[in-house]
Amino acid sequence: MQTATLRELLMNDNGFAFDRTTGYTYTINGAGMEIIRGLKEGDSDEQLVARLLDAYDVDALTARHDIEVFLGQLQRYGLLALCEEVA
Repeated sequence: MQTATLRELLMNDNGFAFDRTTGYTYTINGAGMEIIRGLKEGDSDEQLVARLLDAYDVDALTARHDIEVFLGQLQRYGLLALCEEVA
């Protein structure tokens, strides 16, 4: 699921991300940082959900929705090629 651009995204612990390929910078919230870390580590959809369930007080349905929305944002910014695998 991840693209070369996502692999090249540098993040710090404060939610600041830098895309080395374009020079663009982004501010990412904690949940988004968890999702990106998971994607970079090759997490499955269920592992991404588990990350959010472990880190935040949300149910699985909310976690899945948040992941879908965030993946859509990554796709719009050209950082992710596909976002259709999360269900």
